[in-house]
Amino acid sequence: MNGVRRRFFPIGLTMLSSELTSNGHEVRIFDTSFYAQYGTDLDAKWRKFGFYKEIKKEVPLEMKTTDPVLDLENVIREFVPALIGISALSIDFHLSKVVARLIKKISPEVPIILGGILPTVSPGECIQEDCFDMICVGEGEKALVELSKCIESKEDYSNINNLWVKNQGQIKKNLNGSFKTLDSLPVPDWDLFDPQHIWGPLYGQMYRVAPVELSRGCPYRCTYCVNDVLRNVYSESGKYHRRKAPEKAICDMLYLKNKYDIEMFYILDETFMAVAKSEIKTLAEMYKQKINIPFFAQTRPETVTEEKAKIVADMGCKVMSMGIENGNDHIRKAVLNRKVSKEQIISGFKILKKYGIQTSSFNMLGVPGETVDTILETIELNKLCEPDSIGVAYFFPYKGTALREFALKKNMITGDEDPNLSHDVPVLKLPTISQSEIVHYFVNFVELCR
Repeated sequence: MNGVRRRFFPIGLTMLSSELTSNGHEVRIFDTSFYAQYGTDLDAKWRKFGFYKEIKKEVPLEMKTTDPVLDLENVIREFVPALIGISALSIDFHLSKVVARLIKKISPEVPIILGGILPTVSPGECIQEDCFDMICVGEGEKALVELSKCIESKEDYSNINNLWVKNQGQIKKNLNGSFKTLDSLPVPDWDLFDPQHIWGPLYGQMYRVAPVELSRGCPYRCTYCVNDVLRNVYSESGKYHRRKAPEKAICDMLYLKNKYDIEMFYILDETFMAVAKSEIKTLAEMYKQKINIPFFAQTRPETVTEEKAKIVADMGCKVMSMGIENGNDHIRKAVLNRKVSKEQIISGFKILKKYGIQTSSFNMLGVPGETVDTILETIELNKLCEPDSIGVAYFFPYKGTALREFALKKNMITGDEDPNLSHDVPVLKLPTISQSEIVHYFVNFVELCR
């Protein structure tokens, strides 16, 4: 379920459903993405502010106008599940609780498990909700399959790694197990999901897009990012930043390309080019030979070199998104823990442009220490980088992150701020700049950068 109307397939859920079906379990998906009553069309909002280009031939969403409550009830009564899983980000937590309580009224005997980022970074908050019988902390492929087998065979499931389970008034908090290797994951299967997820916009055009993960984790530890938290959660599970073997990556992409008539791949890796040149070259050669369609990805400016840029351009990279985040050296390095110089940022953008790769910058406004002058520095740095498109967001202190703890300590937030507000207003109360000033620069950011 999602508080934002999304285009791309939800990659985490597709992997979980594929893992379950490949192990002989029957799965049904109830997707709230396209109900008229739920969510916000963020794409339309970002086009209004100039972050996205207007779409020339849009493939419009077909919104469902039926009652989602009745639809969910019908699915449960027809399918008669033995286990119900809900996946949620912080922004979706309220909706998750509403749905879980509704399910408890329909089928109170069916156990409900909550998974996703929020129960991983804030498990105590999630497990205390009476509508959830258990939560999954961390990656769920192994735990969910083991849980399903136990339920099917009516065995005790209170000792499964990665699960926190309510058991006779107590909570059994199991340790996190080792990672499932990416090469052992099944080929993604999207047949259970709404086919509308296939369409995605890029630079004013609509494509049949396949989101794929070639790696998990990130080698960096930015203070505003959940990856910093996940490193600690997974400290006993094995190497956090992992990659698929090129052969496995190409096998999965070839399957998706052929089955779903894919025109463009979206590589979801946190930092696509944070890998040795030889590894990128091996992947690129196989991709060019067997896949040979455009893709877009994201990386960090300091990972861009002339050699890597030439390789990924020849491989078919159409767009590379990179975070500038903030133009002030002190904020970028001391507050955000992004130890990259302005010169490296400018160089990364220029090199990609040299090899014909369009670039997109991402920026945050309203971080601790922000002033009018630091925002103007961010605007100036965007001017020097000359990205083809520019994105900006209000900083929101997500649970588990180091910057959230800092903001709480400095009384910049109360801790009760609604994550849904992150798309609409700045939430931090900063002594160095007013919220109205931040809003002004947010609304006019793209125009000022141009």
